[in-house]
Amino acid sequence: MNGWNIAGGLACLWLTACSPQNELEAHFQTYLKRVAHVLEVTAPTLSPAAALPPLPPQRTLQQAQPRIHSGLLDALKLRQCRLLELVAEHNGPVGKSQTAALQLLYHLQFQQGMRRCLTDTDDPALADWLRHIAAQKAPLLPGYHWNMMVSEPDIRAALSPRQRPLKFEQQSGYQETIAAFELFAQLHDLAGNSQGDAPLTPRELNQALGGLYHNDYLGRLFYSLHSAAHYLGMSLAFLQQLEGFDCRRGGKVQAERLRNAMQHYYIEGIQRYFSQIDRQFVQLAPLLQHTLTPPPDRQELMHEYREQVGLGLNSRLYRRYRTLTLEHARLWQRFLRRCDISPT
Repeated sequence: MNGWNIAGGLACLWLTACSPQNELEAHFQTYLKRVAHVLEVTAPTLSPAAALPPLPPQRTLQQAQPRIHSGLLDALKLRQCRLLELVAEHNGPVGKSQTAALQLLYHLQFQQGMRRCLTDTDDPALADWLRHIAAQKAPLLPGYHWNMMVSEPDIRAALSPRQRPLKFEQQSGYQETIAAFELFAQLHDLAGNSQGDAPLTPRELNQALGGLYHNDYLGRLFYSLHSAAHYLGMSLAFLQQLEGFDCRRGGKVQAERLRNAMQHYYIEGIQRYFSQIDRQFVQLAPLLQHTLTPPPDRQELMHEYREQVGLGLNSRLYRRYRTLTLEHARLWQRFLRRCDISPT
């Protein structure tokens, strides 16, 4: 029995060694080795991309929110608006331990409850009081949304860049991430404009947050694009020798073999993967930019993180990836045109 256990353990180690964690690096290594073989030169040795800037610590990003107190007479007014139960729950033991997401939801529900009451009431004194309280609370709502984005553990985990690219064949977690950030964008708009529709229920909010639980998709997407630019940069340095390649006579056959290596290992493998992650980032980037805009006193803390991944399609990570993708394509286009070879 012990012999079988040892053999099984060795087999697992062997399988792990043969299943690289960084599929993107493995694909680039194969691509460049095939090109190097045709050129009869040594292929470059690749190394992983450096880590991306982390999301700053929660304690430095979270904002303290002032509390607006009300007296006994105000409680009677809340009863008229059918808000007393909501406030009592919020001020009770359970409410005081609410997560940042449920804190935001409470304040949105309260603000919109007051707006409905203001629409329905014929009492001028009550209307004046409602306007006064609403005016005090409205400026605080974006802060509650910000605290949710930087304090909720599942959101923070999703926003944290990883050091492992997404798999080539299946990018699991994408749909759940899209759904969650679409909801965060909806709540962001409600926080900035209390005249919108009623917010979602705690159950729906918890469902969206649950989609991010143990979901490292977004952090790996960041690193995938970052790694793509890194390996493209190393590839371009190696492929510069194509600029001086002699296409005459026997070189034409060799040039066609180079085209075939590029077509098979880059276009059909790496570029297909790039198309997937590019499309996914294009859909997610505006949502991320919309929902993670820091208040003025937190902008400096968030500067490096946002420059890299949080400025939508202007994020440094995405711009560099796109620039190097185009440079790689143009280098091959020049080579094929000069050697009078069809791209396909």
